[in-house]
Amino acid sequence: LALLCLPRPAALRRPSGRRRCAMPSSGGASHGEGGLGDEPLLLEEVVGQSVRQLHSEERGVREANRHPCRWVPAMACIAALALLVSIAFSSFRDAGKDVARQANTAGLSELSKGLLLRAASTSSTGTNLTDSVKAKEPEAKEQEAKKPAVSCPGFGTSCTKLKYPMPFGPGEWPQDYTYTGEFPKGFVWGMGTAAYQIEGAYREDGRGASIWDTFTGADTVGMPGADCKYCCKEAPCDINPGMGDKGATGNVACDHYHMYKTDIALMKSMGLKHYRFSISWPRLIPTGKLKDGVNLKAKAFYNNLIDGLLEAGITPYVTLYHWDLPQGLLDPPGLQGWWSRDNTTGKPDGQILPDWLDYVKVCFGAFGDRVKTWVTFNEAWTFLWLGSGWGSAPSIPEFSNMTIDPFIAGHNVLLAHAYAVDLYRREFQSKQGGHIGITNNQDWREPKTTDVQDLAATERVVLFQLGWMSDPIFGESGDYPAEMRALYGSRLPEFTAEQKALLKGSADFFGLNHYGTGWAAYDPNDTGVAMTYAKITEEGFCKGQSSWLYGSGWGFRKLLNWVARRYNNPPLYVTESGWSMAAHGTEDAVSDHQRVMYYANYTEELWKAIHEDKLNIRGYFAWSLMDNFEWSGGYGYRFGTTYTDYDFGFDENAPANNDSQPTSGSQWRRRKDSSCWLEKVWTSNSLVSPLPSSFAGCVGSSVFDGTFKDKKDGCPRTIKVVTSTTAKIMGSDPKAKSASEDCSKSGDSGSCECDGKTDKEWELGVVRLSGGSIIIDLSDRGGASNFAGFWNDQKESIEWADGNSWQKVDGNAKK
Repeated sequence: LALLCLPRPAALRRPSGRRRCAMPSSGGASHGEGGLGDEPLLLEEVVGQSVRQLHSEERGVREANRHPCRWVPAMACIAALALLVSIAFSSFRDAGKDVARQANTAGLSELSKGLLLRAASTSSTGTNLTDSVKAKEPEAKEQEAKKPAVSCPGFGTSCTKLKYPMPFGPGEWPQDYTYTGEFPKGFVWGMGTAAYQIEGAYREDGRGASIWDTFTGADTVGMPGADCKYCCKEAPCDINPGMGDKGATGNVACDHYHMYKTDIALMKSMGLKHYRFSISWPRLIPTGKLKDGVNLKAKAFYNNLIDGLLEAGITPYVTLYHWDLPQGLLDPPGLQGWWSRDNTTGKPDGQILPDWLDYVKVCFGAFGDRVKTWVTFNEAWTFLWLGSGWGSAPSIPEFSNMTIDPFIAGHNVLLAHAYAVDLYRREFQSKQGGHIGITNNQDWREPKTTDVQDLAATERVVLFQLGWMSDPIFGESGDYPAEMRALYGSRLPEFTAEQKALLKGSADFFGLNHYGTGWAAYDPNDTGVAMTYAKITEEGFCKGQSSWLYGSGWGFRKLLNWVARRYNNPPLYVTESGWSMAAHGTEDAVSDHQRVMYYANYTEELWKAIHEDKLNIRGYFAWSLMDNFEWSGGYGYRFGTTYTDYDFGFDENAPANNDSQPTSGSQWRRRKDSSCWLEKVWTSNSLVSPLPSSFAGCVGSSVFDGTFKDKKDGCPRTIKVVTSTTAKIMGSDPKAKSASEDCSKSGDSGSCECDGKTDKEWELGVVRLSGGSIIIDLSDRGGASNFAGFWNDQKESIEWADGNSWQKVDGNAKK
């Protein structure tokens, strides 16, 4: 009654606070959802604050529930209290008489000393209540034993042994970062792309159709491998319902097939030393079957790309399969690709394995003398799980049973990986000196509370995705996680003893793609398709442009620790990590402050994972080198650290919205602030503060104003910046000393050098500038209309698309 009289606490409400998601721009404009202030906005701060606020609110709600009356009239309270005191006094008096009577009878002396507590514990028969309790202990223990033990789906009662994932306990998440510290010597910093997302040229030079061409609705009529039963028979072709950006295709994409030299110059200008890309299986072997022949033009393209990278001082890292399965290998019910199974037993039969091994053997043989790092598969979970009807290719009715099809395909993919690694190790590794692994993906899931059911839900989410494809390779048994087998039963295929032996240890490193973090809470009423019994939420985390992307540097570190704990701290490369942001024009795109903060926070947690947690992390690849085709999201989502101007226009081979698709021949690139910030990280091999006092962004176009020396022939070049977007170039070329010489093609002849006397002078008046990019229209001279160069801030030079460079000798070299 007394509690009823206490006033109810004031209504609880969450304090208003800034979402520290980005850093302020010089103009004060905001990007993303976070409000911007006068200091760097950290992705992490809001998380710790909001979670503590949520916990505080929960406690407040519980308190409020204990105080259902906000106000009781004072007189009523006094009367109620008086009645309570009267009743209590009478009861106490009567009890005292009973106690005294019992004490006189038993001759106890405790009452004379006032030890009422002891006396009151004596029963009316003179039996001590403590003895009574002891007598009932076995009964109580028996009742306790009858209570059901805590049992978690997949774990049983063993889930009680689960511990809260470290290195941060609940509510201990970091608030601030110092951005100081050096990485180990030889740490690998790189960037990545994928063939279908950037190459384009989808019908050129004999390339075959891929399942992504069919999925997007590109016109594949007449292409090698495009004669399947569900393939397009007449354009315009149907778009798969799972495709979000209707009309977007990889037909042109970033036009990398034609602009790979430009992209090498771009990488060289930023001081990049490691580049991860994928080989297109349908480009190299158009139908997917070796018996139909190898595409020699595709082989030449990849040789030229690899050689160009090495010449620029860039080490290639090659992914063998990044989702673009040749359409010629998927024509159900006959050809079933990764989803193949025995028609009688329903078990995986590895139908695709011979064709897969032919393909990888061609790659190892053709490129392995220069490629020293191979990745068999990129994100098997994504192309298997989402590709079985959830918005990724192929998503066809024959293979869209989410309870069966992903696990059939996953089994085939794991064996394909193991056999490819076995082939490489037996026939190529010793003489080529390379190493090989696989890349899997996982976003971190943090337990919503410390309740053991939430801990188990978190573990299931990570284990049933990352562990599904990792346990057979990096685990102790060469098999799927036991918790998956407990819940999935016969839906998970069985490995033979020989297959387990082949799988176990079939990777020289652990490749990990990671982007974001969310909370996981146990949901007993919803198993989910993956049977994780988990509800995922993201409150408190900063959101990227993509609907699924919520950033947290400390979540990244927790995932790294999870991998180290489960798989005995393997050599690990972070093969993808990135942040999507919308772009409303070039200038808006390049000021990507949120992305800078994302990388700043993630790299600091990476540094701590290496130095404080002692994890064996060897490298970090940012995603992506440039904006590109974002799968079902098309071209609206931008993950690139370089802005891609797609020169949107007409594409006759697109299935819809033909007038607003990427075109070939006039695309160009410009580095974003995140690219320039990352350059400072990898050139110093240390953490870099994103504060304006330490990082001012990329250079402006004024750096091009001045005199240069052509590296090829030593001739002078003068660039006169007219406006921030235009310039003029004046120069001279050497005059050939004989009719047999052509100085315009080669500078290796000693006579093809400027002498200052007989040189031919020239001037270019159509020069475009955009930040650190310079674009020249050479179409009237038989060249490209988008011949590009990029400012190299480390060397104060221009890196050109033809491999040449101009060294600045005077003028303004500052921003």
